[in-house]
Amino acid sequence: MNNDETNELATKLAELEPGFLPYPVFDQIARLVALPIIEFVPLRTYNGKTQVLLIDRGEDDKHWAGELHTPGTVIRATDLENDSGGNWTTFNRILHDELQDAPVGQPHYAGSIFHKSKRGAEQAQIYWIEITGESPVGAFYDTDNLPDSLIESQIKFINVAATHYEARM
Repeated sequence: MNNDETNELATKLAELEPGFLPYPVFDQIARLVALPIIEFVPLRTYNGKTQVLLIDRGEDDKHWAGELHTPGTVIRATDLENDSGGNWTTFNRILHDELQDAPVGQPHYAGSIFHKSKRGAEQAQIYWIEITGESPVGAFYDTDNLPDSLIESQIKFINVAATHYEARM
């Protein structure tokens, strides 16, 4: 891009409001910067084994069509406007939108991973939450026998969270 094209692009981007971005814009920004994300790894102990709740990505998902994943979200600039710390707004979005208000315990911080996904670089804050009842979404899998249809970059999230969960239980 030359200087005029760069300035034109910057002028257009200045017209966008912070927060949820139109997908084509988000997709290109994700390619260019490291996105801050929060991942919840929903866990439970069943028959003496640690299990993770995995959710299907939609068939229309550009990067992971039909693959399984742990619930998570990109942290938005507007998350700070809705409360004093930002985390609870982000957490509530995951609990409501992705887990559809499944019964869970409190989130527990398990670690941070800087990694590359198909979408681009991500700085992930990983939390585990215990599923305390029946989930309206997803299916449980033993953490020592994860399905092949799992998004590959999520294996590290699950391992970090499961290790932290098992050490605290």
